[in-house]
Amino acid sequence: MYFILLTLTLITNAGTPEMTYDETLRFLYSLEKFGIRFGLENISLTLNLLQNPHQKFKSILIAGTNGKGSTAAMIASILQCAGYKTALYTSPHLQDFRERIRINGVMIPEEDVIELTELIRNRIYNHSELSLTFFEFTTAMAFLYFAREKVDFAVVEVGMGGRLDATNVLNPVLSIITEIDIEHTEHLGEDIKSITREKGGIIKENGITILSSNKTDVVEVIESICKEKNAKLYRIERDFGSRIIEFGMRGSRFEFHNPQSSIRNFEIPLLGRYQIINASTAIKAALILPSLRGGVKIGDSAIYEGLKNVKWQGRLEIVSENPIIILDGAHNPAAAKVLSEELKKFWNSEFGIRINKLILIIGILKDKDYKGIISFLAPIADYIIAVKPKTLRVREPEDLKIESLKYPPPPASPHKWGRNKVGGLMERVEIIEDISEAVLRAKGLASVDDLICITGSFFTVGEARKWVTKMA
Repeated sequence: MYFILLTLTLITNAGTPEMTYDETLRFLYSLEKFGIRFGLENISLTLNLLQNPHQKFKSILIAGTNGKGSTAAMIASILQCAGYKTALYTSPHLQDFRERIRINGVMIPEEDVIELTELIRNRIYNHSELSLTFFEFTTAMAFLYFAREKVDFAVVEVGMGGRLDATNVLNPVLSIITEIDIEHTEHLGEDIKSITREKGGIIKENGITILSSNKTDVVEVIESICKEKNAKLYRIERDFGSRIIEFGMRGSRFEFHNPQSSIRNFEIPLLGRYQIINASTAIKAALILPSLRGGVKIGDSAIYEGLKNVKWQGRLEIVSENPIIILDGAHNPAAAKVLSEELKKFWNSEFGIRINKLILIIGILKDKDYKGIISFLAPIADYIIAVKPKTLRVREPEDLKIESLKYPPPPASPHKWGRNKVGGLMERVEIIEDISEAVLRAKGLASVDDLICITGSFFTVGEARKWVTKMA
């Protein structure tokens, strides 16, 4: 594990000319190569030096393995539609650093990124013992920006884990835990219970928690933590739930259930059954908030409009229809499994379109379970292109190719895509490191009734999105 010490060589003196936006980004990104660190001491000291901006707004904190970003975006959209000035802090970004820090859907301006970076660096100038990672620095920036802009609510996605994540300095009015699976075992623990305990660290004394996982081990651990902390727990399938009414390529309609009532015909413009679970969690949060102290008012119309208008890129996102190109940031086996299940729905025309073959473009980071991810995606792909997104953390495409070749192409069947029309087993995987060239290659191979899926990492999806939208 590496740490970054912000020494005098990295700190701008008061008289030094202000950095440009590009120089500011280079400084921020330079912190990434020093890795990840857990603990609240440094972020707490930094925020104290900044006069504790995180204590100046109401917050909702969301942890989990998958679904936390989508859930955060939905809750923020609902609060905004209810008339509240609402901040959203998520990670990672797809194309623009400023995507991480938003107010009412608008990204933080470039000049504020510059100013706040300088302010934080200068404020910690005389504290040579203070070290900050990239995530700690950007978290401090986000909280300072939200406080300065006097937001009513900040909906905050946990970076990793929960208990020792930099965001856990917050004292949220509501803690939410989404689906949990095996991930980051080197930091969070080797089994699902250990990982759940880490993520359950965002549960506060006498607080309120929503759980959208129904896995037995997860429920057991979260219920134990809530009992220990005297926290109220609402969990899916016991205290709330949903029923699908209709779903398709443009989104879904579903019915939300409380124990004693149901509300029909909510709509979300996001593809995937799992988004209905995230939306149900967001609805439950919106129904709980008015019961808290502070006079929060959220009408049914705000919930309807908030969900109907939510925007969340890079998750089963259709960016082209001729051929269909889907972007999905599945970066762990659990997400890859869900993605494979959603893609299979094209086999039997569940989305109203039957697909002939699947061309997969995949790039994965070296700290992810690439074998687990590939185990769900390679068996359904007719052709695979391994790529190398522009990050120091990338896994070599050769590793992806070797692993992918362990799986035969899908067999010909009336209910499955036909056998690979490009070549045999040893020809169905190739390496094209540059993502823009990989997209061009995939489009050249695809017919109008084929599907291209770009996945494996948000870095991969972010790069691809830039090129796909240019080519459209």
